[in-house]
Amino acid sequence: MTTNWQNPRTAFVYTGELSQYQLSPEHPLRPIRLHHMHELMKASGLFGLPNVDSPSPRIASKAEIETSHDSDYVSIVEAISGGAIAPSMGEFGLGTSDNPVRKGMYETTALCVGSTLTASELVTSGKADIAFAPAGGVHHHAMPRGAAGFGVFNDAVIAMNAMVKAGLRVAYIDIDCHHGDGVQMGHYDSDQVLTISIHESGQWLFPGTGYVQEIGSGDGTGYSVNVPLAPYTQDDEWHKAFDEVIPPLVRAFKPDVLFTQLGIDTHFQDPLTHLALTTQGFNLAVQKLSVLAAEVGKWVAVGGGGYDLSAVARSWTMALATMANHELPDQVPAEFRSLEHLTNFADTAPDPSEDRYLSEIQSFNTKTLKEIQSLVFPKFGI
Repeated sequence: MTTNWQNPRTAFVYTGELSQYQLSPEHPLRPIRLHHMHELMKASGLFGLPNVDSPSPRIASKAEIETSHDSDYVSIVEAISGGAIAPSMGEFGLGTSDNPVRKGMYETTALCVGSTLTASELVTSGKADIAFAPAGGVHHHAMPRGAAGFGVFNDAVIAMNAMVKAGLRVAYIDIDCHHGDGVQMGHYDSDQVLTISIHESGQWLFPGTGYVQEIGSGDGTGYSVNVPLAPYTQDDEWHKAFDEVIPPLVRAFKPDVLFTQLGIDTHFQDPLTHLALTTQGFNLAVQKLSVLAAEVGKWVAVGGGGYDLSAVARSWTMALATMANHELPDQVPAEFRSLEHLTNFADTAPDPSEDRYLSEIQSFNTKTLKEIQSLVFPKFGI
């Protein structure tokens, strides 16, 4: 699949500091995944491409974070990060197994937010056509007054609030396996941000939200779109849902910026989720997003969930190559030694004919699509 961008100016916003911490020894979110990803990108020669730049991220200011989060919550995170004891932290979703507290958490999260802001500023200023900040996006569950689902400060909401303040309309596409509830909440009453989340249904997966009926409120009615899918949905069925909903809505909305969250916990080997995409199924989605982005002219991308280290490294390397309009070889470069037993970028796909639940999956997903077309499409004249 080709795009209208032949050699888009592509910025990869990252620093090794974003991989050099852990939430807790047993936590499934391992920032070291970004190190493996970066090593594979480097071994694949992506940073030697003439249209790929690698700017360092800045740190988000407290004032920027407070555009989307209550000041008392931000102050609690800052205090805990410095080693203070905060008996009230439970009120803010902190100190749980999902969101443990640790020294330095404010600083690393502010750097993560800053990486997304850096990417956004490069694109909106015209210095880059595309900017990818892979450390961002994983905070898409964070709420204005609390942490949730591994997220502390919602970098996507913070960045898009700045865009809206600058008079830009934003289409946000979240392909993480989990519903992007924090981002939806951040713009639920706005008609300046179209949020679309395609995810495993909340009937089976955290955060238990993201139903078709959640379509926004007030001025934002119709601008929150959810595509909940059945567990074990594979590439073909997932892409059928993507194709029927996302391109027509984005084109009807006519955004100034495309903002995508590229979680890869949809992978069939992910230990926390139940969708069944392959790396090539994921990258086909990135290719389709690239087509939309070329039409829009500005593309900000962030990472997201992804708890299988191999899937993260391969998928986000494939994504950056797609953004830069560069074709990778079939095999992982021999000089890549960061993870063992990686041979090919693409997976051996599960056989859909062996899925005994295929008819039930198709029935569930078809019902989802019909409900979206009935509830949301008329708002956009589709």
